[in-house]
Amino acid sequence: MTNLPPTQTQRQTLWEGASLPPLRMRDEKPSVQEQPAAAPAPVAPKPSEASVATGPSNWFRRNSTTLLIVALLSIPAYFLASRYVVTAVVIQGRSMMPTLKDGEHYYLNRWQYLLMTPKRGDIVVIKDPGHDDFAVKRIVAQPFDWINIKNGILYVNGRRLDEPYLAKETRTDTPDLKEKWIQLGKDQYYMLGDNRENSEDSRFYGRVMRENIIGKLIK
Repeated sequence: MTNLPPTQTQRQTLWEGASLPPLRMRDEKPSVQEQPAAAPAPVAPKPSEASVATGPSNWFRRNSTTLLIVALLSIPAYFLASRYVVTAVVIQGRSMMPTLKDGEHYYLNRWQYLLMTPKRGDIVVIKDPGHDDFAVKRIVAQPFDWINIKNGILYVNGRRLDEPYLAKETRTDTPDLKEKWIQLGKDQYYMLGDNRENSEDSRFYGRVMRENIIGKLIK
């Protein structure tokens, strides 16, 4: 009889019963499954120098050079600004009442007349020709104007000057109470105080040159 290959039902299991441990050599130790290495613990980042150096004192040390430069530049800047731009002034005396009162504080704009010409009606600070100091007066006439003071009234170029800033019944008289005619030349101005009865001005010391006008008074 011809031997036929065994069918599926004819195959027998090589091992029966419980499964046996895997084969190993005599001197071989049982294999142990290696555990994966544990991940290293995270290390806290070292604080940077910027995070350590905090506080006002450390900030000052880091910026000391900048602060020193700013301080050194501020001194000449303040000097130049107060000398050529704006200066604080205090009114002394009553020659400009009622417009300006004794003890009031204002600012002197030195820069304005570097760009433009003084005008009639401006209140200005001048080098006082009558004294070795400064004075606050109002420009009532400018270069090439004709001035006539007569009977307590001020005329400029033949017309009575409108002066709403004066107190009522204010008179503009000459020191000798006589009529006066004056013609201004180039760069010449005529200055009066608003308190005409108590003001030493161009009626006493005459024309004021443009170079003696320091600047315009502003609030």
